[in-house]
Amino acid sequence: MTDTSSRVKIAKKALSPKARKVREERKTTRTNQRTVILAGEVGFCFGVKRAINLTRQALVEREDVFILGDLVHNKSVTAELEAKGLKKTDDFENRTSGTMVIRAHGLPKESIQEAKNLGLDVVNATCPIVLRAQEAAQSLQDRGCQVVIIGDANHAEIKGIMGALEKPALVINTVEELRKAKEEHRLLRKVGVIFQTTHALEMCYPIVNELIYLCKEVQIINTICRPVQNRQDDALDLASHVDLMIVVGSSTSANTMELYSLCRYHNPKTMHIECASQLRPDDFTWANTIGVASGLSTPVDLVEEVRNYLIDYEDTTEEADSYAGIAAK
Repeated sequence: MTDTSSRVKIAKKALSPKARKVREERKTTRTNQRTVILAGEVGFCFGVKRAINLTRQALVEREDVFILGDLVHNKSVTAELEAKGLKKTDDFENRTSGTMVIRAHGLPKESIQEAKNLGLDVVNATCPIVLRAQEAAQSLQDRGCQVVIIGDANHAEIKGIMGALEKPALVINTVEELRKAKEEHRLLRKVGVIFQTTHALEMCYPIVNELIYLCKEVQIINTICRPVQNRQDDALDLASHVDLMIVVGSSTSANTMELYSLCRYHNPKTMHIECASQLRPDDFTWANTIGVASGLSTPVDLVEEVRNYLIDYEDTTEEADSYAGIAAK
């Protein structure tokens, strides 16, 4: 997880007009015991919705549908699709027929070409914004730049971007990693920079500033998804105005865990859960105001279940202050 301390002074900036529009969509419910505020946008983002719909369609229209890895990083989504017949595998397993779905985060071009060479049908469920990031990286490399990707080297999206390039890219997630690359002579003088599409832009600023200091020429293409940025900004604004912030999403989802980390910086009384059943009364009965946000691959019904549980729960104890319970998690 990226250190969020670099975002301290920037994250509390005024919301952009689009982020303010997201904030206007918040749902506020007041009961006798607490106020629950749902972030302006929760549930699936556009890219996740598209990937799920394409996969569902393939499962209806075709036979022997499989995928390399997870379509999206959410256990309930993958369980639903696998129950409908989607087969998850790590390789092609000597297949000569069937349909391969490309996950939302994309695949290296070698894997896609291998599927086509084997005679397999391919359904490309890669998020269009991720595809644009791949194209941006290729464009920078064509200009003679060393491609620098700011993001998590182990993330599926980054692997897909790297697999779209002819030459290796340098993946950096912290200023310290960048300085080490410079010391080891892995950083060239002319670089082209793109970003993991779900990264918080402000977390990338220190790395970009250091690149400008270390390199002679720095070309930048902003590949961060703007709707995602607006959702993040709205969630951080909400976190700073409530007693307790709850982030709903899978622990395997990088954007969920990054959102949790960011919210927790602005409100230490922030907790992460995957579903309502993980909530205990001691977690929230002490709070007068509670904010709820979600990761990009979290089904909206899971978020609504959390919201409804918080609204419907009636505290029969005299007083409860369970921040100690949150801190112990």
